Amino acid sequence: MKLIDCARRAIAPWLGRHCERRRTRPERGRLVTLLGVCALSGAMVVFTGTAIAQAAATMNLRGATTTGQAPGTASTTTIDIPAIAATVDPAVIDVNTVLDPLEGGGTAAGTGMLLSPSAEIVTNNHVVQGADTVTVTIPGHGSHTAILVGTDPTADIAVLKVAGLRGLPTITFGNSSAVAVGDPVVAIGNALGLGGNPTVTQGIISATGRTITASDETGSNEEVLHGLLQTDAPIAPGNSGGPLVDASGQAIGMDTAAASAGTVGASVGFAIPSNTVRAIADEIEAHADLPGLVYGRAAFLGIEIVDSSEIGGFGYGLTPVAATPNGTPGVVVTAVDPGSPAANAGIESGDVIISMGTQATPTTAALSKAIQAKKPGDLVTLTVSTQQGTETLHVHLGQAPIA
Repeated sequence: MKLIDCARRAIAPWLGRHCERRRTRPERGRLVTLLGVCALSGAMVVFTGTAIAQAAATMNLRGATTTGQAPGTASTTTIDIPAIAATVDPAVIDVNTVLDPLEGGGTAAGTGMLLSPSAEIVTNNHVVQGADTVTVTIPGHGSHTAILVGTDPTADIAVLKVAGLRGLPTITFGNSSAVAVGDPVVAIGNALGLGGNPTVTQGIISATGRTITASDETGSNEEVLHGLLQTDAPIAPGNSGGPLVDASGQAIGMDTAAASAGTVGASVGFAIPSNTVRAIADEIEAHADLPGLVYGRAAFLGIEIVDSSEIGGFGYGLTPVAATPNGTPGVVVTAVDPGSPAANAGIESGDVIISMGTQATPTTAALSKAIQAKKPGDLVTLTVSTQQGTETLHVHLGQAPIA
């Protein structure tokens, strides 16, 4: 559960990253399952109806402080919602993920937008973060496994790709720099992860140039997004990655987060401006050599590890061992991802990995660096100290969860 930093706002007790996460078990150290009611920071947000029960709804809640232009007055421009939905919906897709068990397990859902007729898709990084598999459902074209082209985690943008598709409708982006306070907008997306026709909600641009600072429940892992559009159009879990559309049917933003003053009706949403989305998506697709961009999937062993020096030496069968029986330093396996390359090779919690090939791995940094130098599918040799003695294991590395 992600909590809020209210230091700069007297209200808005929560800010939610709105991908819809449904877990088969609680996240380690966090209780994230919502069954109709969510209570935090002294506020109560109550969701009713069968949609929550059917979805077993969960939210990844984020804290935020905001700065930027003050809200203005509503525009007199009218907006034809049915016409906009008919135009935009074919290019709005559902994104569904299976989350890595070591990241909490379960499933998550969000929204994406078709960038090209050959099925390049843009969405939020947090929609796919931690995913083992990503499946997209394209209107009229069924469901497909998507591959990760790349991400910019600092901007919360990711690009996916489905192979073999052609002739798809695409989203039309507008010029977000021309957006004004009071402009009418609609938010379109896979609300509550229920699938089917996208949900459409109406509002106005209530501010531009917003900066939000998000952190986890401990106040750490902060990230800052700049220049966001603010809207009062209701944004629900599952809307992340979907378009915020203007009166002409052009996407002027990508929904990424929402804050509430404590009731379902009093909402404030935030969207990444379309000009930013287009520029970063183009850089990802071009594999631009820029800091912060991550391309494709990394190699993956499927374990959680800790330096042996950090573990108390209680021996096998009680806690992970401090080192090998002869004192050789290594990294202690504290958990193994079911079905991972490590699990298939027989690695178990408590084992100590001493080396990869000819490279010693006395620390977590050393082992991580060795794995990062490999590609998914590479065959590596691990020297492992187990309860039965020292073993040499040959492991084909897999694909890491999306970072």
